[in-house]
Amino acid sequence: MASNKLEDLNDLLFNELSRLDKDDIKPEELNHEIERAKAMSAVGNTIIQNANTVIKAAAIYDQRVDNNMVLPHMIGLDEHDNTKD
Repeated sequence: MASNKLEDLNDLLFNELSRLDKDDIKPEELNHEIERAKAMSAVGNTIIQNANTVIKAAAIYDQRVDNNMVLPHMIGLDEHDNTKD
C-alpha cells in the first residue's frame, strides 16, 4: 500500500478476495489465505473507522462558530486549512 489511500485498501481487499476464490488452491494454502484475510479485514476496519472519525471531525470543524477553532494535527488539516471562509 504505497500511498496509504482508502482506494489502496480497497484494491488490497479485492486482491485477497481473488486469492480466496482460486479454484486450484490447496487446503493448507486456503487456510493461510483465510487467516491472512481475517487480519487484513481487521486492520482494514480500523482504517475505515479512523477515516470516519476524520470525516466527522471535518464536518464539525466546518460547522464551527468560533473562527479561531483549531483541530488537532492528527485530523489531517494543515495550519492554512484552519480558516473558515
